[in-house]
Amino acid sequence: MEQEFKLDEKECRKLSVSFRRLASRFIRSHFREANDNLERFLLFIEESPVIYEFIQENNVEQFDIEDLIRRRGYNDKFKLPVRESEEIAFIYQLLKHIQENDIDYVGISMGYNDGRKFQEAVDKFNHQVVKPLIDHIVSYLEEMAIDMGLDRKSGTQFNIRDFRGQINHAEGHAQISANQTYNETKLEELKDIAQKFAQALMEDTSVPAQDKEDTVEIVEAAVQEVESEKPKKFILKTAIEQVKNVKEIATTGTAVYTLGDQLLNLIQSFV
Repeated sequence: MEQEFKLDEKECRKLSVSFRRLASRFIRSHFREANDNLERFLLFIEESPVIYEFIQENNVEQFDIEDLIRRRGYNDKFKLPVRESEEIAFIYQLLKHIQENDIDYVGISMGYNDGRKFQEAVDKFNHQVVKPLIDHIVSYLEEMAIDMGLDRKSGTQFNIRDFRGQINHAEGHAQISANQTYNETKLEELKDIAQKFAQALMEDTSVPAQDKEDTVEIVEAAVQEVESEKPKKFILKTAIEQVKNVKEIATTGTAVYTLGDQLLNLIQSFV
């Protein structure tokens, strides 16, 4: 009997952020680190019940990957199936075969560059073969968020829940002391700058649309973490890295660049 895994709102956002972070690291791998990052990528998928269930639901068609690799010419590219489900199955089986058989990632990538540069081959292989699988998983998580009613962002709207201090009480004379670790003034400033940064980012034409969406989502997740009792530092650090990446694209002196500096300082104060 198939098991259906459920996520609540916060878990869904955290899973999306974590997957994007690891997928980004994998797809941008230095050619010497590609095999290790492939192992991390597959391990994340297989240890995430929601994502792994999605993969297995589509992993129906079986491909003879070993034979395809053996008959593949040195400069040949892999032909991806047309049907979405078969494409997911093919890419996953190919990556799994590379990992399980300890195949050199550079070797499998040759044929995807015009010259003999290893890094170029790996980059193009990741873009043409690996990225479609990542896109399918990201789309699945986004559709799950829509089904859960989490599609609250529209245009440049940046939704951050209002801060609510924790109030505990006990019956009779018992007392429970809820020690708040929040610096409310700093938190309100963080939320204000995050809102302005998101709006400026969505209006900036120099930043690619996908980078905008990823950054807004990750920053929102970071703000929500700061509101929680025990913020997860890896989400805050992921937001810091994403804002830094966007700043490198944005023009010096623009609102995105200036607000990005302010946002970085505020997030870093909670790490």
